[in-house]
Amino acid sequence: MGYLDHSTNNIILDAVLTDYGRQRLAAANSAFNISHYSLADDEVDYRVIKKYGRTVGKEKIEKNTPIFEALTNPNIALKYKLIGRENDGTSVSTVYLPTLSLGSSQPALQKGKNLTSAVRVDLYYNNVTGESVPAELIQTVYKIKVSDRFFTIDTPVGGILTQPDIARNLVNAGDPNRTAVYTFSTNTGTQTSISFTVRARNIDNTTLSIYGKKTSASERQITSYITVIGERHGCTLDIPVTYKATLT
Repeated sequence: MGYLDHSTNNIILDAVLTDYGRQRLAAANSAFNISHYSLADDEVDYRVIKKYGRTVGKEKIEKNTPIFEALTNPNIALKYKLIGRENDGTSVSTVYLPTLSLGSSQPALQKGKNLTSAVRVDLYYNNVTGESVPAELIQTVYKIKVSDRFFTIDTPVGGILTQPDIARNLVNAGDPNRTAVYTFSTNTGTQTSISFTVRARNIDNTTLSIYGKKTSASERQITSYITVIGERHGCTLDIPVTYKATLT
């Protein structure tokens, strides 16, 4: 799919359908109806501006940035989405972007003491706690990624979470990190925080010896991350999580 400039016979916009889009189009029953779209800047390396300055850096980006071909796999397409804002005339209407912040303690699990930890993630605007988040930036769907080798996610508060067995079924067996991806859908369209529980698996001595860092003669600590991604605005938060246990 694309737009063609007939005056020059140049394609000014080239697009491909995802695999799911092809299925809807092939149905030929009016089920294929494009109502929304997203833009991203995955190709742009903004370090060029930091290195050469805004004027020269912008010119280098425009001349030297390769344009990726559109991807048909929605899981890897548009990783860095652009955000549109309505200009309401206020001083912060088009300047600041939303951010995700850990609103609870960093999860620190230990065998025999605490195998679970509650996690809360807050959506901020203007990096100010309590700042009113514009309606068009409110996030309703989040992706939560975690190493399925060590941890699982459950007990959502304020929303619906993909069941652990469903998330595990989607784990790529060839992924050395065995990353499970959960979907958290909020109950309302006005929430600015989500909460869930991270739970340690029953980790055996072999796994503990391979992936754990020695902290004492018999104790090992595994350090991993929970990644929370806002599906609408693309904000990402990496939350460190640790698990301690004694070799038996």
